[in-house]
Amino acid sequence: MAYVALTKSEEKLMRFLWEQGVPLSASEIQALWKDNGWTKTYTRDIIRVLEEKGAIEFDSLERTGKKYGRRFRTVMTKEEFYSQEAIRNGITAGKLFRVEALALVKKGDNEGMENLIQELEDMIEEYRARDDEE
Repeated sequence: MAYVALTKSEEKLMRFLWEQGVPLSASEIQALWKDNGWTKTYTRDIIRVLEEKGAIEFDSLERTGKKYGRRFRTVMTKEEFYSQEAIRNGITAGKLFRVEALALVKKGDNEGMENLIQELEDMIEEYRARDDEE
């Protein structure tokens, strides 16, 4: 997936959509997300821009009374977006693992450290298996 730059408002709406985990219309967003302080018009504007950028896409129609509203789903996952952000800002997977390991050591979280080591070992094994296949 190509890199998609998001403004703070666009990222805020994306985080909300990721949390909900289901396609939503502007009306449904307004009803569920009462504390965002956005007008329905502003919400629709952000949805339009996110659709133009390819971050969300049309999913289905919602019928409310006599009107229909379009529901949208996210195209990229939260992990994909933040991975792109990290890469764009020069943060590598190795750096992230070092930061997590340091945090676990400082907290004295031995179980967390063992889980991190196991995760790294599993990743190494997966890459070695791919190399063997080629």
